[in-house]
Amino acid sequence: MGRHKIFDPDEVIDKSIDIFLVKGYDATVIKDIVEATNVHPGSLYNAFGNKRQIYRRALERFIGLSRFNETLAKAETAPPRKTIETLFDDLIEEGEHRGAAGHCLVSNAAMELGGTDHEITEWLRGVFQESENLLCRLIERGQTNGEIKSQRPARELAQFLANTVQGLQLMARFETDRSKLRKVADIALDALDHPVTRQNKARRI
Repeated sequence: MGRHKIFDPDEVIDKSIDIFLVKGYDATVIKDIVEATNVHPGSLYNAFGNKRQIYRRALERFIGLSRFNETLAKAETAPPRKTIETLFDDLIEEGEHRGAAGHCLVSNAAMELGGTDHEITEWLRGVFQESENLLCRLIERGQTNGEIKSQRPARELAQFLANTVQGLQLMARFETDRSKLRKVADIALDALDHPVTRQNKARRI
């Protein structure tokens, strides 16, 4: 009986990420992963358990590989305003790299499984909350050092930016004109630069 070939689990997960990005979770079958990795099905099951576990590993690895998340992780030390600009630049201008607009496995999971799969939904809630927290920290630091002029609560601004990011991810799935995405991002960034006036405060009451 032939031995199953030795393989690198990270390479399998990396190739699985590309498959899940294109086909989604439900439409992907183990055969797709076998063909992409040239790893025997039995070896895949022995190493990962099943398709669902491969998907979870793919989601978790994607977080570490995404340039967007790599930039966001510098929230405690990086220049706040410039870092937020870089987040949107990476999202929109970097074509088809993982994490760019329309190429985010986490956003895809939210659209496909969020609200219907309890385990994935809870995991997503934690991921999005952590992103919001890091954005909030950037904004707080920016408001303190004067880089961000808006006096709105940092948490509200962070929630607005986080929702804008998710909206861009969805929009990019069908919108090929990157200039439209850029305009949305510019409006979001513009919200960081305007103090709350008395007139605006009155509108909020």
